[in-house]
This record gives sequence, structure tokens and C-alpha cells, in this order.
Amino acid sequence: MSLSDSPFTNRLNTNYVPSPAEILQIRALLAEPLEEIAHIDARIEELELALAQLKAKRASLQRPIDAHRALTSPMRFIPHDVLLEIFSACLPSEHNALIGPAEAPLLLGRICRHWRSIAYSAPMLWSSIHIPPLADLSMPPNILSGLQRLVETWFERSGACPLSVSFFEFMNYPESNPKFEKHLLAPQILAASQRLHCLSLTGDAQLLRPILELDPANLPLLKIFRMKTSHNQVPGSTKILELPTLENVALSISIDPLSLPLPWLKLRILRLECYSRWTPNGSEGGLDFDGALDVLRRCPNLERCEMRVTKYSQHSDFDPSQIILPQLHTLLFSGWEFQLHKWIDLVAPNLRSLQIGDLNVPSNPNWSSYGHLSADIDFTRFTSMTSLQEFLQSFPTMTHLHLGNSYQPPGNIFPVDDEFIALLGPPHNLCPMLTDFRIMIPLSGGFSDAAVLAFIKARMTLPIPLRRFEVFFNRPMELDVMPELQSFIKEGLQVNLQYAQLRRPFNAREGLDEPGSLD
Repeated sequence: MSLSDSPFTNRLNTNYVPSPAEILQIRALLAEPLEEIAHIDARIEELELALAQLKAKRASLQRPIDAHRALTSPMRFIPHDVLLEIFSACLPSEHNALIGPAEAPLLLGRICRHWRSIAYSAPMLWSSIHIPPLADLSMPPNILSGLQRLVETWFERSGACPLSVSFFEFMNYPESNPKFEKHLLAPQILAASQRLHCLSLTGDAQLLRPILELDPANLPLLKIFRMKTSHNQVPGSTKILELPTLENVALSISIDPLSLPLPWLKLRILRLECYSRWTPNGSEGGLDFDGALDVLRRCPNLERCEMRVTKYSQHSDFDPSQIILPQLHTLLFSGWEFQLHKWIDLVAPNLRSLQIGDLNVPSNPNWSSYGHLSADIDFTRFTSMTSLQEFLQSFPTMTHLHLGNSYQPPGNIFPVDDEFIALLGPPHNLCPMLTDFRIMIPLSGGFSDAAVLAFIKARMTLPIPLRRFEVFFNRPMELDVMPELQSFIKEGLQVNLQYAQLRRPFNAREGLDEPGSLD
């Protein structure tokens, strides 16, 4: 009897319990199929052994075939100059080259002898380097000496190329530590100073002193200089900032930037994050908004400027004199220690990007304009509706406007209400070229949905209509305006209205882990 004729077919895959006699019957029924499976398993074992032997024979034949084919590989016939272009494309573009075996250019010397010969003899591949910090002061001396030799070799391979060097050292070494002076690779940097065109330093001011004392004779090519030191530390020397070749400077230090001997007239790019420090005579240094404006007046050739205001202005008003920056295309004022009673008299015909304050909602990366102005503004920096209106009137070519608030300042700010949004529509027509508008309403106040509808309808009748409109309300919806906007949406207008939830969503775990809850 075969399994296909089994009398237990209707019992299969059930909870049926066979009797002892049935168990004997089942075992007899399975004897023949089990014997057949044993024969099949033996045959499979024979075939697998034969297959393994064939695979081994194939592999022994494939190895010399692959070796011969490698001789005809297209990579072997790439011209030297093309290979160098490929190597150059492997280098990082956002930062200096890293000292890592899995990173170019070191990686390029680990592929084969031919590539290593080309990579090691191409100075341009070694023209930038980032020198990372050591792990700690207890690191064995051979690690430091190995890093020193590697940096020396790196600089040798760079030949006569101008160098871009970024150096980071921990900023929490106590000066009383006897190893404090031994972990700076200043000698290697000093030896290559004649070729430095870009230098970024992060570390303790004491560690950086030998480099900061370099003069123009030692740094004839330096154009880009960035430095960050520990707070409450004052660099012992700022001679490096006197270099007449400097064009791009970024500083994050505790000092009054107006006291620095920078070549202000030569600067094209400037980033300042200067903090106050405590002294026996009180607080010194830092940058207020008045000082930031003085910086702008000193730099008529600026193209990009970012400044962080780190202290309150001592005066209730600032210098109203005109600031002329014909080349400026990007301007950023950050920091929370300033508010504007009126907008500055700024003449910057090429300004394309403007930011005031620290917005807690990032700008939409798709908001970009060519030939016009994009602005990200924290409106709580303005003390009145009049001051904000004055600001908007100063930029008639503004196409992208993002208004938000990074914090709720002390006291009452002017309301962001229906009157506010009406300023951007007829008859006021502030920002007549506005195409993209985004605003986040503060916790209190806000304009109505009806005002939104009226604003969009009015702007869509202008010669330059809206293309994108976004509002983030801190309230529930009052009126569904989307049906009346469908005709504009079909024409290409993008509308995004987000409202706060009226009720909190149900959370079954809420309160479960609160202190005092029962275990």
C-alpha cells in the first residue's frame, strides 16, 4: 500500500490520536517510502561530491584566466593625466583631506604599485590636510611621533603647492599638565607656513600661540584664516590677523572684534562669533549690534558676512549713517541680544540672501531665487510694526520672505494680526515682487483665515502673483479657504496651511513612567 492510498488521509493535519494498532499500521506504511528516501539521499551525496570536484576544477582554471584578462583591463591603459583627474575627483570637496587609510589620497596608494607611484608623485593630491586631535594625553609617544612623521611626509608630497590645513586640538588641557606643550604639531605647520593659503585652527589659545605669532614674512600666501578658541580665553597674539593678504576670516573667540588688527578693507568674507569674558574689571569683549554695524562700515568690499550678536547694545539707538556695500550678496545677523527700533540705512544692490535672528523653523531648501532677494527674518527682532514695515519697504526686489520667531521676548511684541498681513497686499503693496511667502505665527496672536483668503486673492491680481504660500498657525482652523483657492492652485499656486490640533491624540502610555506611578 502506497501513501497515496493511506487509510489515514482524512486524519492528516488534525489532532487525531491513533490507537496502538494504528501506530503499527502507520509504521509499516512508512517503511517503503523511507527506504526510497535513503536511496535518494545517497544519490544526492554522490552528485554533490561530483559538483564540488567540478567547482574546484573550474576555480583552478578561472584563476589564470582572470590573471591574463587583468593584463587587458581598460584601467591599465588610462592615460596618466586622466588618472590624475580621477584621483582629484576622489578628494573631499567640503573639507580638507583626512588622515585615514580608507580616505583619499591615502587610499589611492593602497590599490597597487602603479597607483601608489602616481598618487605619491602628484603634489596637488596632498595640498590639503585635516590634522585631528589625539585621543588623550596618555597616548603612547610613538603615536604622536608617527602622526608627526605622517604630516611631514604629507607636506613633502605636496611639493610647492599652496596648502590648506585645518588643525584641531582639545581645548580642555590644563596648563599645569607637563605634557600640555607636547601635543601641538606646530613645528610641522610652521615649517610649511610659506605655502599656507588656507588655515583653520581650533584649540587652546596657549597651544596655538606659535602659529598666531607668525607675521607676513612667514605667511605670504595666506588668504583664508579661521580660528576657534575656548571661551574666556584671549589669544596671546593676533599678529596673524595683520596679514594684508587675508580675504576670508572666521573667528569664534572671546574678544572685541573691533580691537583686532584685521585688514578690513581687503576682506571679502567675514564670520564673527565673538563672546564676552569675565575679568577683574567686569565683562569685556563681545559684539553688540552697534559694533556689528561698525564692522560693516569698515569692510566696504564684503561679499558675504555672518555675525553673531553676543551682548546687549549699550545705547538705545544706533548710528543712522549710511552703510554702502556694493559687492555684498549674503548678510546674516544671529544671536538673541538685539532688537531693532528701526532698520539700518543699507545700500547693497547685489544682496541676495538676508537673515536676521535665529529661526526655530528652517528655511525651505526649495526657496531659491536668482537675481532677487530671499529673506529669513525673526520678526521678534523688530520692536514695532512700523520698524518691520520700514524694513520691508527697504527691499522692493524681495521675492522670497520667511517670517518666524525663535523665542518669545520679554514684554508684548506687536500683534501678527489681520492688519499685519494686509501690509503685504493692496494698497500698501510692500514687496511688490514677492512670489514666495512663509510665516510661523507665534504662540499668541495671529491673523484670521478670512485675512489669508483676502491676501491671496489680492496678491494674485498683481502683475507678479504669488507662487507659494505657507502658514503655520498655533490655533485650529476657523474657515476652510481651500475651496475658494482651487482656481489659483490649478494655475500653479502652492498653498500649505497647517493648524494646531484642537485635541491631543490619545496616548495609552501617557503617565505610565511618571514619578509616583504604581509599579
